[in-house]
Amino acid sequence: MSKKLFSILSFSLIITCLFAETLPTRLLGIWESKDRYVFFEQNDEDEPQLVVVLKEYYGWYYDRAAEPASYSEKEARTRNIPTPRNAEHIYIQNIDTKETTNSLYGALDLKYSNWQKNTIPFFMLEDSIYLKYFVLDEREVSEENGSLMTSENQNVSYKFYRGIASSKGFMISPQSLPKDITGLIIDGEKLYDVRYWQTDMDYSTDYITYEYKDDSYTIPKHLRSCETNYSCVSGRSKKVRNSVKPFEYKSEDYIFNDNQKVFTNNEEPYLKRLADHSTFEDLMKLVKDANSRRKPDPPALFPENDLDWHWDLIDMLEKDNTIIQQVRARQKAFGPRGRD
Repeated sequence: MSKKLFSILSFSLIITCLFAETLPTRLLGIWESKDRYVFFEQNDEDEPQLVVVLKEYYGWYYDRAAEPASYSEKEARTRNIPTPRNAEHIYIQNIDTKETTNSLYGALDLKYSNWQKNTIPFFMLEDSIYLKYFVLDEREVSEENGSLMTSENQNVSYKFYRGIASSKGFMISPQSLPKDITGLIIDGEKLYDVRYWQTDMDYSTDYITYEYKDDSYTIPKHLRSCETNYSCVSGRSKKVRNSVKPFEYKSEDYIFNDNQKVFTNNEEPYLKRLADHSTFEDLMKLVKDANSRRKPDPPALFPENDLDWHWDLIDMLEKDNTIIQQVRARQKAFGPRGRD
């Protein structure tokens, strides 16, 4: 019996080690956006949890919306209207990333419950995180034997970049996938935007033809992102229909990583890393400092002035009115009048 129990415990330990999730070192720390803080910490050796602090009431109150249960033991939660008794527990799973000198890109899963899960693609460039990015497709069809080869071997003049099913970010509740994603063809100063839409077809690694006037390109028939298949053709077609004219490609509109294989739009990032803030204590200090603030009182609806109310005239008119005198007598029990 003891041997059997030992075997079971050993097997469980091996399985736990095999499937333990480890966050990339470059992702660890506190990240900030306009409406939240996102904290990545290896807070559980088996299944790390996402930590989210929401900036509620136009940023005047910080709500510890998602965090491990152990956080409330280290720092008690404030019980009030915006902050519930218990935080959400969001587990980070299936971390799949690639790293270069100045970038980290890929995706991770956020598990909200046994039946609710989201895949969140992200692109980290230096100290910024973007939700939408494009990855160079390095495979092209060889006209000689139909095999897949790198574009460098074929000396093609254009490049195709695979888009991803971008999300709304690291949210505390599940979100739906986009119905369409984009593939981009960059050919000199021309930029073709190729629409891919969700399909029930089995994923295919085939390549098809995209033509517009005298331009002809070989691009993937399907793109797969967030466990969902997207297609740019209907059925078994090998040619993109309804192709549209290209946009002008301007390099300053995009930001590439160091090996030029991943890029994003040159715009405000979704998250920025907080310098010199990387621990649980740093995060709690941000929350406490913010929630100790008091918003100043709004300006008076009727500001004070030197208006003459002519109280002598009012007293003279009220002097012989018994009803008003009774009211004035009751008012004195509550406090002085404005004139007093």
